[in-house]
Amino acid sequence: MLNTTFSQWFDHFHQQAKALSERRLIVLVGENEWAHSLLQTINSYNHDINNMDEKSWLIYGDSELIKANVSPQRFRDRLGTESDFVVFIEPQLTLDAFAALSGTLVAGGIMFLVINDMTLFKHSHFFKRFFSLLQGYSEHVKLEQEALVFPSLKLINQVSDKRAINSVSSSRSQALTYGCVTQEQVSAVEAITKVIKGKSKRPLVLTADRGRGKSSALAIACAQLLALAKNDNKLHIIITAAELNSVQIFFSQLAISLPQGHQEAHKFTAPHGFVEFVAVDKLLKLQPKVSLVLVDEAAAIPVYLLEQLLFDHSRLVFASTIHGYEGAGRGFTLKFQQTLSKLFPHWRSLHINEPIRWRLGDPLEQLVFDACLLNAELPNVCNQRLNSNLAIPNTQFEFKHFTAAELVADESVLRQVFAVLVTAHYQTKPSDVQMLLDNEQVQLVCLMSADNGQQQVIAVALLMHEGKYNGQGITEAEFKAVSKSKRRLRNNFIPQSLLTQCGVEQAFDYHYIRVMRIAVHPQVQHQGIGSLFLSEITTFSKAQSADFLASSFGATKPLLSFWLTAGFKLGRVGFSKDKASGEQSALVLKSLSGNSEQVLVTINTEFYRQFDYLLVEEYKHLATNLVALIQQYCPQSSLITLRPLDNANVEAFAHGYRQYSSCVFSLHLWLKQQLCNQHLNDEVLCVLISRIMQKHSVSDICSKYHFTGKKALEQFLKASVMSGLTGNC
Repeated sequence: MLNTTFSQWFDHFHQQAKALSERRLIVLVGENEWAHSLLQTINSYNHDINNMDEKSWLIYGDSELIKANVSPQRFRDRLGTESDFVVFIEPQLTLDAFAALSGTLVAGGIMFLVINDMTLFKHSHFFKRFFSLLQGYSEHVKLEQEALVFPSLKLINQVSDKRAINSVSSSRSQALTYGCVTQEQVSAVEAITKVIKGKSKRPLVLTADRGRGKSSALAIACAQLLALAKNDNKLHIIITAAELNSVQIFFSQLAISLPQGHQEAHKFTAPHGFVEFVAVDKLLKLQPKVSLVLVDEAAAIPVYLLEQLLFDHSRLVFASTIHGYEGAGRGFTLKFQQTLSKLFPHWRSLHINEPIRWRLGDPLEQLVFDACLLNAELPNVCNQRLNSNLAIPNTQFEFKHFTAAELVADESVLRQVFAVLVTAHYQTKPSDVQMLLDNEQVQLVCLMSADNGQQQVIAVALLMHEGKYNGQGITEAEFKAVSKSKRRLRNNFIPQSLLTQCGVEQAFDYHYIRVMRIAVHPQVQHQGIGSLFLSEITTFSKAQSADFLASSFGATKPLLSFWLTAGFKLGRVGFSKDKASGEQSALVLKSLSGNSEQVLVTINTEFYRQFDYLLVEEYKHLATNLVALIQQYCPQSSLITLRPLDNANVEAFAHGYRQYSSCVFSLHLWLKQQLCNQHLNDEVLCVLISRIMQKHSVSDICSKYHFTGKKALEQFLKASVMSGLTGNC
């Protein structure tokens, strides 16, 4: 009887969502058996996972009755696909997956969130906020097994929200060109085709929120280009993306828009050309000559790979979700588009606002945006005194520590905090909201600026307590497992790295505060605020009896210089490049207690003791400007004093009296001294470091720095060393 009642109610609920072209959420609070019994009453649901229609149902999280068909490690593969229903049954609610899978639902789609025990969330600030937001939506429903009440629903023809219905049909009342659904999509198609018909080196960036028809616009444009192609000028178009699965909609739309074409695997062939999917790494390796390169969901691809594509191809279109779930949306907007402006000043951008897969103001989209702060927009800095280029006096700011309870109580501050973080860190994810509010080892500190009595967030930092904190360390069993690389501990990145990568056996005996994120409002950057903020964080950390203040980040020269200038010491530089940033990570520390001073000296000295040797292989391709900066902070105790013979060798090489190979060791020692004393200019340093310290081949250096050959390179080396000796660099 109960299930019959639910079936009747749900049918009405579902039909109403379809009629309004919107997606909705049903929270089922109860046992899995109960939730499963309700789901079984829905006609298209099949509890047999082997027969489940994945195009209709996506299930994340596992139970004995409700079997998952979406892997926890592969949920991002579903980006760009479509579904009618999503069931989310994972107890901890992995927010990145929840947000991503919600984006697959089409109009009329229903998402089920199964929660076995609401008491688990009583102490969760994130879930208190989530369910508070949920209550603000009449479209979403929470059903509880212990007190089951089905909310009354209006008849479909009595729904008074005409604005919702009109928002779907207003721009779609008449047929549009190319078979597009909205006029904005028509404009997008025309902009894409112009990339191949117009002047080269003018990339197009097509942005939108999810469900606006970006992928379909790419496909429709390809269909138009292929239909007009000539036999004597056949088209070869490549579409690339982070995952093959994410271009399913593209190929489906292409088949609809160009029925005379033929698709086989991930290649679509027309009479006078073809479109094929090529993975990014393969595309960069092969560098084929093509008519056009399309990059779908560009924000899911590391920025440095996108930059490489710019150099390899002259006609490109980058389509990307801005308020996305990939973890890189704003980084794509900020960092990549800054590169475009610098290298390709005639690049164009187009943004699609109107949704296609659901109505404008869709309640599920709005709930996800609000809960995950995906729509947190950066406010303008009100205080005009902060917009000067002068260093900012300390008196204009208040350093403030916010608790999770305070953030939940002040939505305005929370949104400002997240907006500043997202702007500066392109790897910010929806789950970071959850971490900020619920991880007890994380502290949020801000610099606040007051203007007319209203405080505004100027800078933000997330601090993580690690190691021996509040008298609590790790167990002997955990230590052994970590030291033997059999286990990785959460929330202990710094001591774990020091133990396993640097061999610091006593690493877990100290209390670390790690600066996970630090960001300054972009309107007031480069005014000394970051340095001031870091100084305040140092004082704050000392007050909490921390032994070390530490951080780890993708190393660029400006960023590493910021930390080293602030008195931090290098503990480690990673050997491989980060997949997202394309940069090698740096681990830096500052001693805050007498107990940690000598430990830091040992860590830093050991880093520099190995650095020379590692430059020949592990750091062979480390950026030369980073090598120069790192060597600049080499402790004097780690430098080898030049002997008279070394000085004689350097002089002899500069005058051409001795061969390079006979003097290279002395040149190496001499160059290290020069780097510490900053006696050489950057252009000279790049060549000297590449050849003398990193041992790059003559042919590679000649190719990179445009020398005509070995003789020209050697003449440059001799002249540069001579300039260093005479102080004329």
